[in-house]
Amino acid sequence: MRSMRKWAAVLALVLAVNLALPVRAGAAKLVAITFDDGPNKTWTPKVVEALDRRGVKGTFFMVGGWVATKEELVQQMAQSGHQIANHTWEHLNLKDLSGEDVKYQVEKSREKLAEVAGQSQFLVRTPFGVRTEKVRAQLNAPLILWSQDPAKGKQVSGEKMARSVISTIRDGDIILLHDSTEANLDAACRIIDALQPKGYDFVTVDELFRLRGVTPQNGQIYKSVPPQTDPQAYDEGRLKEHWAYSSICTMEETGIMTGDSGGWRPNRYLTRAAAAEILWRTAGCPAPAAPVSFRDVSRQAWYAQAVDWAAETGVVKGTGRGLYSPAALVSRQQFYVMLDRLLQAQKTAWSTGCGPAYEDSFRISSWARGAVEEITGMGFSSANDRELFRPGDPATRAEAAELLAWYLTLE
Repeated sequence: MRSMRKWAAVLALVLAVNLALPVRAGAAKLVAITFDDGPNKTWTPKVVEALDRRGVKGTFFMVGGWVATKEELVQQMAQSGHQIANHTWEHLNLKDLSGEDVKYQVEKSREKLAEVAGQSQFLVRTPFGVRTEKVRAQLNAPLILWSQDPAKGKQVSGEKMARSVISTIRDGDIILLHDSTEANLDAACRIIDALQPKGYDFVTVDELFRLRGVTPQNGQIYKSVPPQTDPQAYDEGRLKEHWAYSSICTMEETGIMTGDSGGWRPNRYLTRAAAAEILWRTAGCPAPAAPVSFRDVSRQAWYAQAVDWAAETGVVKGTGRGLYSPAALVSRQQFYVMLDRLLQAQKTAWSTGCGPAYEDSFRISSWARGAVEEITGMGFSSANDRELFRPGDPATRAEAAELLAWYLTLE
């Protein structure tokens, strides 16, 4: 019994200091797994089932002329979040066709996919990866190729294909497979099962573009979408186009978060000092009863009073040894925990339900799971991504603004 109490104390200490650790949160590694030459009556449903079991959404480049007898399957795939894309009408080699015939192959397939999937715009992948200027001029869509082609047009075992991808995978890669053989199904399962534990998130091609802040252009070739050199950079001239713009306006109007001479900086990562400051402002800037002694928080610092309040109310814990680590970055799951503690400090009964089931929920740390479930159960869902939570990613100013703007609606 004494041993159990000892380990319980150790565990409590670990959980208590977790938020104080100056660990730099790392952005998730993103890859898109894509499938060509479907829909296949036998193998496409098996591929979809395998992906769904693993919480993965794939991108399926479909041949429009092969959809007619499988419309219900395609509708189900689109409704469940898999991305439907265009692989032309007849799977011909487009370099042998006139410009007019290329346009016909793309447009006829697009019309059929639109009729069945209920969408209007589709990414295009040309059969055999044809990418001539004449062909690209007729697509009226971005041309999506690949950076990982494990079969290279040959009959290869699933194990060999998977080994090729796993050994050379890079953040932002687009993987080419086919939903038409057992070997490809085997390869997909092996690839996902090996890479998910290594921190790779499998997203659709559309999500890959969106999460990387890239707007694909018609006729342009994309083989991968690697991380930006500076993921925190943002063109302030396009702020009105940012997914969190309405929340940013709310933060400006309330004075909780404001920009500076360089702009609003929506993609800038949130530090512990900034997190304490904006949560303190959200709470109405209450004066703490007494300053808390921190060796790394100057009493003249702009965030000192906010840190004192956060420590006093329990919004921030794990401040033993007189340290706060104000420059350390706050991960998404850490910010959820901080906001949830603010909710608890208000001692107000909020009604909760069942929040969204994120594909990567298995990555949410045990100490943060309750806070994430409570906030999402109260109705919060990020407009930036409704499929992935990305718990270890650094929280950005835009993500914090969206959460706090939602919080203000509760009052």
